[in-house]
Amino acid sequence: MDVVYYSYPVDAILYMYLGATAIVSLIIGLLVWRLFKRRDVGFWTTLVLSFVGLSLSLVWFQNASVAVFMGTLPWLINLVFSLLLYGLFVGIIYVAFRPRKLDRVK
Repeated sequence: MDVVYYSYPVDAILYMYLGATAIVSLIIGLLVWRLFKRRDVGFWTTLVLSFVGLSLSLVWFQNASVAVFMGTLPWLINLVFSLLLYGLFVGIIYVAFRPRKLDRVK
């Protein structure tokens, strides 16, 4: 297998991918919410897109960490931290998309 050189550490690139995924999925979810006027559709769109992005990022991270000979413990710590960040993101989008009291009255 060839040695691959990255300009940044692969764990930093993973977090860049996760941040980009969060921003893009949130923007698309907000656009869907404004387009369809339904918070639940925007929430589920954001959730599905962010999960797909998380999955793709973790698959890339697995392959990249093998290529740079990353140890098992740093890989596992990055994986767990990524999942914790995803849980935090899901909580944030739940708060952003939850129904407001004014929406329930209408």
